[in-house]
Amino acid sequence: MKAAVISADWAPRPDYALSEEERRTHMARVGSAVWKNPRVQVQELEDPRPGAHDVIVRVAAAGLCGSDLHFFETDADGYMHYPGMARFPSVPGHEVAGEVVETGAEVRSLRPGDLVCLDDMVCCGACEPCRRGFPNQCENLDDVGFTMNGGCAELLRVPARNCWNINALLGRYHGDRNRALEAGAGIEPFTVAYNALFECAPRLKPGAFATVFGAGAIGLAAVQLLRASGAARIIVFEHHAHRRELARQFGAHDVFPANGPEPGGKRPPREIVMELTGGAGADVQVEAAGAFNHTVTEMEACAANGCQIIIIGRDRLRVPLFLENLQVKKANVIGAMGNTGYGTYPNVIRMIAAGLLDPTPMVTDRFSLDEFEQALAKAKSRQGGKVLLRMNGAR
Repeated sequence: MKAAVISADWAPRPDYALSEEERRTHMARVGSAVWKNPRVQVQELEDPRPGAHDVIVRVAAAGLCGSDLHFFETDADGYMHYPGMARFPSVPGHEVAGEVVETGAEVRSLRPGDLVCLDDMVCCGACEPCRRGFPNQCENLDDVGFTMNGGCAELLRVPARNCWNINALLGRYHGDRNRALEAGAGIEPFTVAYNALFECAPRLKPGAFATVFGAGAIGLAAVQLLRASGAARIIVFEHHAHRRELARQFGAHDVFPANGPEPGGKRPPREIVMELTGGAGADVQVEAAGAFNHTVTEMEACAANGCQIIIIGRDRLRVPLFLENLQVKKANVIGAMGNTGYGTYPNVIRMIAAGLLDPTPMVTDRFSLDEFEQALAKAKSRQGGKVLLRMNGAR
């Protein structure tokens, strides 16, 4: 099969203390502290064969995520920006949809011909967090596209339990198989936003004033989910003009450049939010930009009483917060990571099938697997919406 393969140099920073597990597995817990000089090549790999509990998926669509871009964006010393778990060489791609073409001997939940999307988090089920009901905090996590081969390939082997049937989307998209599969590839960012809003955040209520910082895929998903849940006003801050237009299309009530109401504007987001909410502030705030120095301090300054500041974006940097402001307002800062468990995937699929959500408008660019580097360049420009790779002849 053909696949895009990322390679990088294992070069732990002098001030980073490797664990014994990292030395043994070459899986870095903090990728930006270990991996440098990333590069990618489309090449031929051996076709995967399923284990007893696995399926083989013929990939139709794979999205490029901000995390994928952070593999290739580096600091002055050549270290990648991605701060999470990573192991190389490997095939990227965790926003994936395709068709099951082979099943392992013990698989009963899926059969060849089923259309599926991917839950990328392969949890062990045996560690203490898993046993206590915290699958996104699994201590022995494998992550498709990060620590094991992902979907930027013609074929993908994954545990059957990590695939969700999306045949119902064929009806939602009037039998249009390509559109259903593109929607399937867009499910993953919606599950990340769903997990953050409805599992990690304890008290999201209809009628909320909400802000979303960053209108990439996860930010756009958060806008649609907030709209579907009855948010009274959704205010989006986004640097790129095309993404601001997408935010409006996805249901935002007010959209501004990240630094103010007009290009080059001077008003900080805190002032805009306080004005638009009549001085109440925002009840729910979503950080989906991964630019904490520019977002989190603004969110803290316009927090309503009982505000929930939900951190989904990833950033290497530390930021200062005036905690007194959060204390007196009974506000929460909530870390949200992952998308597995808690009924998240089936609920998002149901919402799409019911017409409450639609990932497809965020897809603005499509490339073949052989055009991986062009697709990467387009995604790195952040000038459009979701960049998709279409595999196995699908365009």
